[in-house]
Amino acid sequence: NVFSKIPRSLSKPSTFPLKRSCQSTWTLIFIFGGFGFQTVCWNSLTSCSSLAETILCWTYHYDNKRMNWTQARQWCQSHYTDMVVIQNQTENDYLVSILPRRESSPYFWIGITRNHKNETWTWIGNNSTWIGNNSWAENEPNNNYSTEFCVEIYTNSGTNRGKWNDEKCNSLKSPACYKTQCNATSCERGRCQETINSTRCLCERGFEGDRCQTAVECPLLDQPDNGYYICSGGNQTFNTTCQFKCNPGFLMIGSPAVTCGDTRVWSGPTPFCSAVECPPLSKPDNGNNSCSGKNQTFNTTCQFKCDPGFFVIGSSAVTCGDTGFWSGPRPTCTSKFMRSRKSFITIFIIIFFYPFFILILASCVLQKSGILFLINRQQPKQRLMKKKEKKNKN
Repeated sequence: NVFSKIPRSLSKPSTFPLKRSCQSTWTLIFIFGGFGFQTVCWNSLTSCSSLAETILCWTYHYDNKRMNWTQARQWCQSHYTDMVVIQNQTENDYLVSILPRRESSPYFWIGITRNHKNETWTWIGNNSTWIGNNSWAENEPNNNYSTEFCVEIYTNSGTNRGKWNDEKCNSLKSPACYKTQCNATSCERGRCQETINSTRCLCERGFEGDRCQTAVECPLLDQPDNGYYICSGGNQTFNTTCQFKCNPGFLMIGSPAVTCGDTRVWSGPTPFCSAVECPPLSKPDNGNNSCSGKNQTFNTTCQFKCDPGFFVIGSSAVTCGDTGFWSGPRPTCTSKFMRSRKSFITIFIIIFFYPFFILILASCVLQKSGILFLINRQQPKQRLMKKKEKKNKN
């Protein structure tokens, strides 16, 4: 059989033979990564792909053999993709223009059916229930024999041309088929759709490009002051999550993570890092303090000074640490008079108790000397007694 190729889109491909007696010439053409087929019947040329398209269309096919509906579908599935599925009136009209004209039955089976009288007519493959306002021929579907659950399309020249008629599924008609060009690699992150003279990828949310190969990008994030962020995957595209962290001594204000959405917008505002604050310092009695910054935050150093006549007891400066605590205890201010008074009392105590200290020390020395004297006097007597004991033994 000879068939003509018609450009379609990524949902379904289809092609039908124009005439059985014509000669066909196939030409393989590479176009922007795609390819097109051409069929030449006598002097008639029908192109399956245009230069503007980078993905093939579907194609329609038919055969003049007569077979019941089930056999016709099996024939389509074994030779092409499946029996013809029509999605709108434009496709219906286009299909009829491709099929050969017949003034009487048998016409052509199409892929819409039902199993019972009260069921909805449903297209095979995609389970669509589309039926146009003028799809059925006059007085159809009439279900004359109570089991007319399959459908043929008229290709005659009368008013019923392109209309549908319900028929018993065991009647003998010609198969009308389509062959799709969509496959698993047609669209990376999307669904391949084919329609008449066009093909396209219906991308998943968050992806774009002619093959849905590119994730949408969100605006670049700015590094926060006194902090940084790390993004999953190293980029800032759809579904990327960026985690923010602050340097030591700073607290995060806001959400610590944002995610790039399918509309090129981040899931929330960028957080910022604020310096940690130490508890407020109170001014010491008889003194004051001054800090290096307006606020008493991380790395701020506060200097303490005492009023005239007072001096600082403790460290004269403290610094706010990264944990929110000051580096040491707060100093106090003491008067110089109290300092002089303390020195006088110390000297008085030393002078007053010094004689007693000397007497105690001297008595200790004398006592120790007397003990040594008594020990030395007793030693000669002990020696004489030992010598007498030895002589008595001999």
